[in-house]
Amino acid sequence: MSTPNAQFKGFAFYGDSANTAKATVKVIQTGLIVGAILSALVGIIVLSWPMATLVVVAVMFGLYFLVRGIVRVIVGIFGPGLTAGGRGLSIVLGVLLVAVGIFALMNTAGTLAVLGILIGISWIIDGIATIVESSNKASRGFAIAAGIIGVAAGVVVLAVPIDGVATLTIIAGLFLIVLAVAQALGAIVLASTVKKAAQA
Repeated sequence: MSTPNAQFKGFAFYGDSANTAKATVKVIQTGLIVGAILSALVGIIVLSWPMATLVVVAVMFGLYFLVRGIVRVIVGIFGPGLTAGGRGLSIVLGVLLVAVGIFALMNTAGTLAVLGILIGISWIIDGIATIVESSNKASRGFAIAAGIIGVAAGVVVLAVPIDGVATLTIIAGLFLIVLAVAQALGAIVLASTVKKAAQA
């Protein structure tokens, strides 16, 4: 018979000791919730604004990556239960996303191609990190799904010729909504795991 803490073990780059297992789950769950809310919010905004200008789209995604990056940096610095590798990965990726967000916000008059490249690369990086970070049995499927969606979104934005802002907003908006659903489901599964472990 496994112990409650055993249900929380298996997160790559995170500590597996009994003292840090539950704290680790809380960190990852919070990240999923924040990611789901942020993705859903930006996705709904860009989809409901089909005539958005390039400046508006640049601001929306600049803020999106800026917040995502800040959250990753905060988790890397203050999150309990992380190993040195976990902290380093989270901080480095967070700084990269913050840099992308700031660049997008400071270059709102840039070209559609540049914005597409920034969005594509950022999604691929964030997606790969999501796959690598969460490998707990209870949430592995949703973590992998969210990561694959992020990578796929990045590849599509980079590979598919985008002939206008409207096309970019539709593609990006749809991917953000799907990503939000995957992250929300992952957070729900983790919450259920915590509840079951507490009752064990």
